[in-house]
This record gives sequence, structure tokens and C-alpha cells, in this order.
Amino acid sequence: MIFKTACKKDIPQLTKLRVEFLKEDFKNIADGDLEILEKNITKYFKKHLNKDAVSFIALDGKNIVATAMLLIIEKPANPNFVYGKVGSVHGVYTLPEYRRQGLALQLIKNLVTYSKENKIDRVELKASKMGAPVYEKAGFELEHDVHQPMVLSLEN
Repeated sequence: MIFKTACKKDIPQLTKLRVEFLKEDFKNIADGDLEILEKNITKYFKKHLNKDAVSFIALDGKNIVATAMLLIIEKPANPNFVYGKVGSVHGVYTLPEYRRQGLALQLIKNLVTYSKENKIDRVELKASKMGAPVYEKAGFELEHDVHQPMVLSLEN
């Protein structure tokens, strides 16, 4: 197994794994929506890969079998992030036949090392029940914040 960061030539495989992740996570996605998602995911990777998004991958031969994406978000610095850079983990996914081999844990460790080397102050994520134990092994812990998370979903 080879662990590395993805490059532009990996975009087709990254897109495929992202779509597989979404199909597992969201269960019922309409075929028309899948086509739109695939197109927009490819477009996203072409625009952001190795700029403000880094994909860590595990390769078995030439095939990507696991991935974890780090989005790098710049914010005005404050005492919680003095360099003004926050990492956000997305799309941690391992093909079913490669699960329970420690691939996701190794990708997260690589992502954390990269974050430290690039002065990213903190790394955040939202863990699924299946993923939480992996993140805990990598040192993540539940955040207790005085601020209440909120969201406003905008429909087009």
C-alpha cells in the first residue's frame, strides 16, 4: 500500500470515490442528481486540489482505495488559531473490501502531520458513528464550545 497526496491525474478516481462515499452516506440519491454531483465534484477538484484542498490517498497498485480530504480555510487570526488557518476534514472513505485494515487511520495521521508542517492551527471534523473511533485513535476529541453551532440552508 502506498500513501501519498493526490495530484491532478487522480481526479477521475477521487471523483469516483467521492460519489461512492455520498451514495453510502445519503443512501437514496436520484440518478439525475448523481450526474450533477459527479460533474461538480470533478469541477471542484480541478479548481481546488493542492491549493486549498489536499486529498490524502492510499493506493493499491494504481487504484485509489481510500481517501481523506483536508480543506484549508483561512480566517482572521485569533487566540484559538494564531496563524489564521483551520483544517476541515471531509470525505474520509475506504472501499468496503479494504476496510478494517487501518487505512483511514494512516490517512488521518498523514493529514495531521501535513497540518502541523503547514502551520494549520486546528483540524476540525464531523464524525460518523463508524468514523469516530478512528479519529479518537488519531487524537481527536469531542469539542466543548461555548458557541452553539447553527446553520442556514439556502435553497436555489
